[in-house]
Amino acid sequence: MCATPLSHIDPEHVARSLTDFVNANIMARARPMQVDDTFEASGVDSMALLKVLLFVEAEYGFWMPDEDLVEENIATPRALANYLCRRLSG
Repeated sequence: MCATPLSHIDPEHVARSLTDFVNANIMARARPMQVDDTFEASGVDSMALLKVLLFVEAEYGFWMPDEDLVEENIATPRALANYLCRRLSG
């Protein structure tokens, strides 16, 4: 579980954390992803997205319910960060 409650973390910080994880563990170093790049256009496939969701669970203690796995919530690192902060701050 996350040491700091997500409700106290800025969505921009979470977006950067997600992007850093993707760039370190999924993307080729020559093609780093940015916070507003779509996962799909960047070449993040469903298996790689699962790695991102496992990172979210390990880092923030939150598992995304299946019904929330929609494009508007997971299109980009920023969208995912906004979703996480919204869900865990409420």
